[in-house]
Amino acid sequence: MTPTQQRLQPFYLAVPFTAVITGLFNLSETLPAPLALLAGAAWGIVLGLIATWLNTKATLSAWLEDGFVYLGIVGFAFAGCGGLMAILMLDGALGASSLTAEALEALFLPSIPYYIVVNSALELLVIPGLLYFGWRAGKRRVLILAAAGLYFAMRVWTYLAFVPARMGWAEAEHSGEALSAAERRQAASDLMVDDPRWILLLVMLAILLVAAYLPRVRERKTRTA
Repeated sequence: MTPTQQRLQPFYLAVPFTAVITGLFNLSETLPAPLALLAGAAWGIVLGLIATWLNTKATLSAWLEDGFVYLGIVGFAFAGCGGLMAILMLDGALGASSLTAEALEALFLPSIPYYIVVNSALELLVIPGLLYFGWRAGKRRVLILAAAGLYFAMRVWTYLAFVPARMGWAEAEHSGEALSAAERRQAASDLMVDDPRWILLLVMLAILLVAAYLPRVRERKTRTA
């Protein structure tokens, strides 16, 4: 395999990732789907070109690779632990017989900006960065690919199932009267409080924690010592 072919390999994964997640599922809200896909793909290509240039600087590239692993750990920790906390709060609130739909909405809505910020960082920068800077043969690349693949599958699942259900509930009219037992069960179904994605996120976190024990900076220092 030529050096050019090796440099292009991460593009084959990162560009479809940004095309689908950033383009199709996000930009398509304001752009026609074909343009959204192209814009998402263009973002992935731009990131890849920048990463390709930075990868020519060996020391900086090593620090960036390790840095993106640590950013991934932080992102997955925030998303996974935040998801678990949100589910516990919603589940606890739904057990109260005096709960109103307005109160449940007030409890749920503040979590939306939190997830937008965390997942936007992961989708736009962290996962593509991991693919571009972590594309070195070895155990760490396998771990990065596993985490990125799981995250891609989870985000597709999120946009197809969870976003329509939860946003549909949030945008509906809610009264100030106490919910009946049947209404609480329906709200639990609409809000998907049995959401297992936090488990997947903690699995991804564990994968990157293992990857963090294979630091490129230390490996590079050992080789040059």
